[in-house]
Amino acid sequence: MSDSKDDIAAGLEQVFWSRGFAEPSVPVLRAGVGVSMRTLYRYFPSREAMILGALEFRHQRYMRYVTDGVEEPGLSAAEQLFDKLGGWMRMTEGKECFFRQALAANPDSTDIAETVNRHKSELLTFFGNLSGKMQFASTLYLLHEGVTASYAELGEQAVEDAKRLVRQMFKSANESKYS
Repeated sequence: MSDSKDDIAAGLEQVFWSRGFAEPSVPVLRAGVGVSMRTLYRYFPSREAMILGALEFRHQRYMRYVTDGVEEPGLSAAEQLFDKLGGWMRMTEGKECFFRQALAANPDSTDIAETVNRHKSELLTFFGNLSGKMQFASTLYLLHEGVTASYAELGEQAVEDAKRLVRQMFKSANESKYS
């Protein structure tokens, strides 16, 4: 994305995050971003394109956040993922997944569904690479999504429980390797 497009996408992300995906009209989105209607439509020619732009921006921002400073693949990196997820959940005030919110508000949009699926698929691959064990990818994904969904109620306990389960998963794998 260009700098202007990134700036607008960042603003759209914030408006959708604070107001949800169903409610804000294009004029409300334009006001929240602080650009003219013409500029908004130049970069995002429809409301759906605005949602897609916000999702893409959020995806890039989240992937940078969770990959920044990641250690060598393995247990330590997998534990670090959940520490980072806890930090993300604190920053986002424990709200549930932005991508699932977008899809719930726009269930008939194939483009939004494809964007959400791509995001989740990239996470799954990242988790396999992060752990150094592709067979752990789906378990890490399940724990990641579980922490995201339950953080509002459980807070840091969700993060600590996920890290405990990650340690058990690695320990079991190491024990079975030497059996």
